[in-house]
Amino acid sequence: MSVEVDFNEWGTIYLAPGQNAWWWFTWIFDGNHWSRMSAVPLPDSPPGSSIQIVEEWSTGGTLWVHWKNNGTAGVIFRPTVIVAPSRY
Repeated sequence: MSVEVDFNEWGTIYLAPGQNAWWWFTWIFDGNHWSRMSAVPLPDSPPGSSIQIVEEWSTGGTLWVHWKNNGTAGVIFRPTVIVAPSRY
């Protein structure tokens, strides 16, 4: 069994060591599609960079994400979402 999926990538975000941030992403999230957020440090992040999704939830077409830099250095990352099945 296979299914087509959608990917979308947002702009670059910076978090200082130990910093928490709550972000929202609007992209027609709904109860008929599975959606998950992902992120990894970008190559220009310093050694010791780390990004963690503490929690994520969706409400009314918006995906909410609680990010935390649990590393020892600032982190630069670009959030990416996958939605399945494809909306197109």
